[in-house]
Formats: sequence, structure tokens, C-alpha cells
Amino acid sequence: MRGRINPTNHEKLLSAPIGRSLITLAAPIMLANLFQTTYNLIDTFWLGKLGKVAVAAPAIAWPLIFLMISLGLGFTVAGTALVAQNTGARRYEEAHKTAGQLLMLMMISSIVIAAIGVVGARPLMLLMGAGPDLIDEATAYLQVIYGGLPALFGIFVFTALLNAIGDTITPMKLIGASVALNLLLDPVLIFGWGPFPAWGVTGAAVATVISRGIFSIIGIALLFSGKMGLHIRPHHLVLHWKTIKEILRIGAPASLGQSGTAIGFSIMTGILARFGTAVIGAFGIGNRIISVAIMPVMGLGQATATIVAQNLGADKKQRAEHCAWIAMGTSTAFLVAAGIAVYLLRTSLIRVFITDPEVVRLGERMFSLIAIAFPFMGILQVIIGTYQGSGHTIYSMFFSLFRLWGLRIPLVYFLGFTLAMRADGIWWAMVLSNLGATLVSIGFFLTRNWKHRVIEDRPTEAGIAAK
Repeated sequence: MRGRINPTNHEKLLSAPIGRSLITLAAPIMLANLFQTTYNLIDTFWLGKLGKVAVAAPAIAWPLIFLMISLGLGFTVAGTALVAQNTGARRYEEAHKTAGQLLMLMMISSIVIAAIGVVGARPLMLLMGAGPDLIDEATAYLQVIYGGLPALFGIFVFTALLNAIGDTITPMKLIGASVALNLLLDPVLIFGWGPFPAWGVTGAAVATVISRGIFSIIGIALLFSGKMGLHIRPHHLVLHWKTIKEILRIGAPASLGQSGTAIGFSIMTGILARFGTAVIGAFGIGNRIISVAIMPVMGLGQATATIVAQNLGADKKQRAEHCAWIAMGTSTAFLVAAGIAVYLLRTSLIRVFITDPEVVRLGERMFSLIAIAFPFMGILQVIIGTYQGSGHTIYSMFFSLFRLWGLRIPLVYFLGFTLAMRADGIWWAMVLSNLGATLVSIGFFLTRNWKHRVIEDRPTEAGIAAK
């Protein structure tokens, strides 16, 4: 008997009021994403007690971590689109098989990427411009995180697959428990409480890998148990090249978009390194706070992707478009409020993590400008989610790369160096690039070129059973 997805969640996404469906689906994703960001905030909080070098080491390493994650994580976008569209079309066995193929692809790629990353960590840090005060700490941090990539990928796959079928609560619970464990492990391994040695920056990385690894194993076990709606069986893990090629076809642009963004941020961090450790520290702390502020809207973008995918799978195109517009309006309202709050509280927010006067001054100026760009970030996230859910990832790739490579990096060089605005040039480049990319993405969205599904047109399992 073929495994059947419990229809309760996804039927609501096809028929319930869209606003309610968006919030119901997005709220747990928002919390889960907030939990994900909390990893970095917790690390930054404790490492800030050791000084600006300890804060700067993960900050300069992060773009390279993001790069390696992006090479594989883009394929979860393809898995989400295919599983969600097959679910909307009631092709449940196809959804189970795609889930198994995605899991195998991600595990194989994570092992390969981890091996490359561990070996190349120090040369990569040198390319990033890490000075003598940062190189050892940053390299050690990077090697531990790279070594734990299979554990990190496991929880990402679990989250993406359950989100695709409309279950966003279970991943939220697992990620929340993982963050709680990280909260306990961080000070123990950083400062050497009790019988543990004081590992400093490396301890923060070890705590992250352990806490994510344990719950990654639990998540994968749940997928095999059949209790989560999706039911992966051993025969689903045997590589099926047609499905793999479909995942690669849809996932490659998303992967390139994310990895291209990561490379761009690596270049940005390298530019910042020319201005000194204090600028890197301000940028690192600022990005973490911005991540928290826009995390609810990123969750809204992910929820939009799921609802759009399932409704396109069910051939409900107008409902899919209505969902995207509601999500854009909601994100704009929220981020206008968040931008005002961040602007007013900018000094206090930075001082939570570090009291170094130079870092605080630079961070205050960053937030004074970046708060303007908050609403644009939200609209862009929703439109990217719409294109990812429809499976037309070449457009979402273009929006991401255009923002960074077409606008931000050229503006950084022009404003920061040519006009000698230094750090101010970087902050303004971030504002203008978000505005420009948002306007371009809205123009593409209005063409409605995303309103057709990527799964094959053939009878559903329900239709076959009726015959």
C-alpha cells in the first residue's frame, strides 16, 4: 500500500482563507528561523566577553560557512517545490520518493563539502584577509563547523521537507530544543566550566555542531518512522536519476544564487577587513541583529513558497497570486515597524554584545542607515519565495545575484573607495542595493511568468484510484 500524506495540513492551504493560512504556516517558521539565528547571537554574546578578536573570528569566517552551506542548501529549495507541488496534486508516493532522493543527495554532498572545507580552511581565511590576530581563531572555528556540515544539513533537509507538506510546528520544536542545548553548551565549552577545557572560539563551534547533530539524527529518524506525513523507506534512497536530475535542474539555480551571494559577502567581508577589526566586529554584530529583525519576514517568504507551490500543484493559480500579494503587504507593515524600532534602540542593541567604543560608534551609524532598507528586504524575500515555490529558481537566483553583484559590490567600491566614504559607503551600498533589487523583482513578478508548475501534467493518485 502506498504511503499517504495526512491531508489535514495541505488541504487547508488549498481552501482556507489565505491570510489565516499564511500566518498559521509562517508563525512556526518565524520562530524556527529566530531559533536558528539565536545560535549566532548566543555565540556572539558569550564571545563578546573575550573581546573584539573573539567576536570578529566567527564574523570573518561566516561568509565562507554560508558559501559551503549554500552549495548544498539550494537543493532543498528544489525538494520543497517538488514535494509541495506533488502534495498539492495529490501524488503522495512521488512526494515520498522525492524526499528520499533529496536526503541522499544532501548527505553525499555534505560529506564531500565538509572534507574540502576542513582541508582548505586556513588558505581560505588568508584569502579573506584575516590578520595575525584573527587567523588561528578563525581557522579553528571554520574547521569545526565544516566538519559538522552533515549534521547541519540533516536538520535543514528535515525542516524543508516538513514545511513542504504544511507541517511547520515539528521542525520548530526540534530547532528550539537544539538552541536550548546550544545555550547550555556554549559557556561550558567556551570558558571551560567544570571539568571541560576552555576552548574559546572553538568551543562555540563545537557546541553548535553537537546541538544540531543530535536533533538532526532525531529528525531523520522521524522521517523514516512514517509519523510525520512524509514516509521515507529504504527503497526511496536508491538513486533514481530522473528525480535526481529534476532536483538538480531546479536546485542548481537556487544553489548558485545562494553560493554567489555567499561569495559576494565574502568579498564584502574582505573589503571590511581593510578598515580594521572594529569595522568587521560592527558588521558582524549588526548583521546578526538585522537577521533577527527580518527573520519573521523570511519565515513569511518560506510560507509563501509552500502555499504557492501547493496551489500551483492543485492548479489554483489565482489563489497562489493572491497569497503573494497578501504576504508582500504583511511584510512591508512589519518591517516598517521593525526599522523604526531598530533605529531608536540601535545603541542599546549593540551594547548588549560589546562595549568597545569604536565598534559601538560604527554600529550606530550602520543602523541609522540600514533601517531605511528594511521594508525592501521584506518584499524581496516574499517574491523570491514565490519564484522558489513555483520552481522557477533561475529568477530567484537572478534577484539575489543582481542585488549583490550588480548593485552592492560596485556601489561599495564606488562609494567606499572612489568617493572615500569608507564604512559609510558600505552602509549606503546596502540600502541602495536592496531598493534597486526590490524594484526589479516587482517588475518581473508583475509579468506573472512564475504562474505555472514544474511537475509533469499527469493523473493524480486520487484520479487513478477513482478509475
